[in-house]
Amino acid sequence: MTDTDHSSPAPTSESATPASALATAQAGKGRTRSGGSATAVILLVLLALVLGGALFYQNRQYRALRADLQQQHQQSVQLVQETRTQAGQALSLVQAQAARLQELSGALDATTGQVQELDQALRMMTDSGSDLLLLNDIDHLVTIAQQQLALGGNVANAIISLEAAQAQLARANRPGLAALQQSINGDLDRLRAVATIDLPALTARIDRLSDLVGTAPLLIPDAAGQPAGPAVPAPAAGSPASTASPAPAEPAPEGWRAVAADAWQWTRDAAGLVSQDLRGLFDVRRVDDAAALLMSPDQALRFREVLKQRAVTAQLALMMRQSRIWQAELEQLSRAIDQRYDMRAESSREALKIARELRDTAIEVKLPTVDNSLAAIAAARDAAAAEDEQDGNAPDDSGQDDSGQDDSGQDDATPAPSPAVAPAGAGAV
Repeated sequence: MTDTDHSSPAPTSESATPASALATAQAGKGRTRSGGSATAVILLVLLALVLGGALFYQNRQYRALRADLQQQHQQSVQLVQETRTQAGQALSLVQAQAARLQELSGALDATTGQVQELDQALRMMTDSGSDLLLLNDIDHLVTIAQQQLALGGNVANAIISLEAAQAQLARANRPGLAALQQSINGDLDRLRAVATIDLPALTARIDRLSDLVGTAPLLIPDAAGQPAGPAVPAPAAGSPASTASPAPAEPAPEGWRAVAADAWQWTRDAAGLVSQDLRGLFDVRRVDDAAALLMSPDQALRFREVLKQRAVTAQLALMMRQSRIWQAELEQLSRAIDQRYDMRAESSREALKIARELRDTAIEVKLPTVDNSLAAIAAARDAAAAEDEQDGNAPDDSGQDDSGQDDSGQDDATPAPSPAVAPAGAGAV
């Protein structure tokens, strides 16, 4: 019994020692796992913070870019609305001018018929015709010239009317109307010296400007990706550059020297291609308008259409002689071309040159009048009327004297009518 009691505790102590070691190992493993989990959680939190910061920065940049694009869109819409308003005003002016031109065309047709009738009457008229009739015809022709200058600014038609009056005076050959003929000659000289506007040439230049505005490259996006300088073309096959070979006096390398020469040539070619590609990747230029670099292809297309509408408005202003609209539209065109187009292109430079030359061209010309001829006609008419009045009064006085003498002679020769007069006088009393 005693032996059994002493031997039983020994196994218990030996079994307890491995159990405690196992528990300690498990506790260490648990702490290691918990520490690794905490590190992973911290890394995940840091990664989430970094991603959140990046997303926040990207969202901020996106909002700023969106605000800029919305502002540009609003400006483009406002510009289109202003252009439409101006185009509507120009269209209304064109319609009014067209109606006025129709009226003038009808008046011109009627005047042409009257001029033909006057010409026929003039041919039928002899040199013994009345000066007043001739002055009326001249007055009619000079009035036509004045209407052409005042209403339509048509110098050519005014010159034709004055030349017709000048020819009529020359055919009549009236020395008393020499002053009138000199006045008409002076007005003709002033009209011929007027610098007229070449409408067909200006219209052709405006059409050329509209074509260049539609095809010339913009800074963005038309010129995007283009190299800053002209690319060096590779020598074509069969050209002297491609067929160039070393001098025949130098022997061709052999062995490892040939391999080294080929490797060196390949390295030079590769370096040249890489440098050319790198030069094409970067394009440094100076841009005055930063908004030009933010234009999308759709905005660029609308921008070109707006400039073409401005060219059309300038052409309408040219037809209606509206100098302020002409200069304003061409000034806007010049400024837009200078700021938004790539001036390295020949078409852009040509468009800017044409726009500035047209802007500096004056379309309002001060025309002379024919007031001197009208005043001379009025003076000649007054002089002719006074002369006719004097000529008319002289025969009337002589006729009255002759009739008095005839009446007295009749009284002496024939006393018979006197009794008939007396009863009539008595009856009247």
